[in-house]
Amino acid sequence: MLHPSNCSPRAVKVAIVFLVLCGIAAGQSSPLPATIKKDVASLQNAVNEAVGGSGWGYFQNAKGAYLEGYGMVVVAEVAFDQPANPFNVQRTPEEIRATSAQRRKEVQEKLTNVLKQKAGALESVAPNESVAIIVNILNANPAYVTDIPYQIIFSVKKQDAARVILKEYK
Repeated sequence: MLHPSNCSPRAVKVAIVFLVLCGIAAGQSSPLPATIKKDVASLQNAVNEAVGGSGWGYFQNAKGAYLEGYGMVVVAEVAFDQPANPFNVQRTPEEIRATSAQRRKEVQEKLTNVLKQKAGALESVAPNESVAIIVNILNANPAYVTDIPYQIIFSVKKQDAARVILKEYK
């Protein structure tokens, strides 16, 4: 068994550094539930506002969650245009495609700006974690709009909030 007087100064320094690092790691805890709830609600409202004003509308309010180790995720479902209907004013397929493309572009710009503005201010998300918005798209006119993705994912690292990554899945 080692006696404290038999330890070298180097071993003592290594032990102190180890204890300090363990203390720092233990001090990094999960965010408080109240902070998570406030941040999730704030991001959900921003997504609803951005998506609701662009396009035919959203089908459900955005839903968000905090995932420990990842960060925050918000999911929304939208349609860029209303379904073609014999009881409404008839529009040409070109008009429907143009409207869908314009609204898709608007939603992409608005949600990119939401992430740039909000990600850095979220208290419950650690600097090394991410924030993602997943938009599931209902193609209300598949006969006319064939190139629309079924999902768009916007993601950003909190520490680099100016660089939003956008992925589309078709």
